[in-house]
Amino acid sequence: MNLQKSTQYLAMGIVGLGVLAPAISVADTLGPYVSAMGGVNWVARQDLTQNDLDFVEMQYNQPLHSGYATGLAVGWGFPVGLRPEVEVAYRRNTLDQFNHRVYEGGGSIQGKGEEEASSIMANLWYDVTNLPAPLSRLTPYVGGGLGYAVLTISGLEAGGVQFGGTHRDTVPAYQLGAGLGYELSEHWSMSLDYRYFKTREAHYGNISGLPEGDVSTEYNAQSLMLGLRYWL
Repeated sequence: MNLQKSTQYLAMGIVGLGVLAPAISVADTLGPYVSAMGGVNWVARQDLTQNDLDFVEMQYNQPLHSGYATGLAVGWGFPVGLRPEVEVAYRRNTLDQFNHRVYEGGGSIQGKGEEEASSIMANLWYDVTNLPAPLSRLTPYVGGGLGYAVLTISGLEAGGVQFGGTHRDTVPAYQLGAGLGYELSEHWSMSLDYRYFKTREAHYGNISGLPEGDVSTEYNAQSLMLGLRYWL
């Protein structure tokens, strides 16, 4: 099953679960909850740096061809609108092209490879509650989080030349987010969620096929996801 179909099935599953949730009277969404989300992920063009030199830029495929994000979270909603949460997430994208190739005299070339970001984040959201009718079922929110991400780059290849195997580092990360929740029932709610996710510089050491020297990069992504939340 390709990545585009996997993302579509995940989104359809979340929507389907929301439709099947019991249609009973809406109550205040307070207390503990668990949630799942999934959708598309954009990665900004990324420079690989070695010896203080940005020697190549990695360009990624568009989300519907390769990029997706998923996440699970547990949290607690408080009457004042604050909602602390612990979230684990996974993002994956494939490479499309290498640009500004300093070691090869410049220019661009088609490339291959995958980049993954597995993260654990401590988030704090602020819910805007008690909107007037007919918007009372809606809950806009904003916030962010701090945590760590494991960045993995694998299968790098350009012009038939392979650059090592799998390269991995664990780095601090932060995210900013916003979204809109919709109460379906006493225990179920759906959401449309946006995340801006960024890490500190990851260091991969020497990479086969390149001159000696620590290779580093920063990860910068944006995700748009559908979520389903169950209030315990």
